[in-house]
Amino acid sequence: MNKSTLNLIWKLLLASLLVGLLLDFLGISPIDLIHNIPETVGKIIDYVVSAVKWGGKYVLLGAIIVVPVWIFMNLGSIKNIFRRKN
Repeated sequence: MNKSTLNLIWKLLLASLLVGLLLDFLGISPIDLIHNIPETVGKIIDYVVSAVKWGGKYVLLGAIIVVPVWIFMNLGSIKNIFRRKN
């Protein structure tokens, strides 16, 4: 096997491990995954939606402070961009 094939196998093993750990954390077993695919997909979608609901408000709350500070700190470089165009 060449180096790229071994690299691909390593990445697939690592990704499989991480996904397996995540599914185990969510309480999804391999048998559930095989026998109840629609229910399992629904369960995963519910987890994703609840994570977005939980994290979304914190992202928006932080963005109220972070975005204006970032704009203020980069005002000089933003002015230079507009000067070059004109």
